[in-house]
Amino acid sequence: MQTPITSNLVVITGGPGSGKTTLINHLHHRGYDTSPEAARAIIEEQIERGGNAVPWDDNEAYAGLMARRSIRDWQTGLDHHPRTVFCDRGLPDTLAHRRLSNLPDDTGLLGAIKTYRYRRTVFILPPWAEIYKTDHARTQNFAEAVRTYVVLCRTYHACG
Repeated sequence: MQTPITSNLVVITGGPGSGKTTLINHLHHRGYDTSPEAARAIIEEQIERGGNAVPWDDNEAYAGLMARRSIRDWQTGLDHHPRTVFCDRGLPDTLAHRRLSNLPDDTGLLGAIKTYRYRRTVFILPPWAEIYKTDHARTQNFAEAVRTYVVLCRTYHACG
């Protein structure tokens, strides 16, 4: 196992429709370094290409793409930004997704989470019914968004 690497990356996460991407975009417009959400980008890329690595088709493949993209984004954030970077989700989100989807924990992912560390303070945004809406990439209902929030809190706490 590799030694954990400390970083300048701060995670802002939450269930779908909690306002995290809006917050990240606001921070970016205020001059802060930010990293975009991998999950939504993967879904949009798969839809555009006619791929099946989406949660409602091949969830295992989707989770694998999420993990690889999150590691790449982590490395990019660390390598190219000397200042604090606010990340729209982090690697433990992939573990939470696997758990929400009843997929088994992946040992490679667990090892990556121990190696690719973020700042200890993580901002987990709660569900927000007044702004919640579904679209082509966000298919969960509000009850699922609440469940996602609970699993994210437990997962990030367990990951340290």
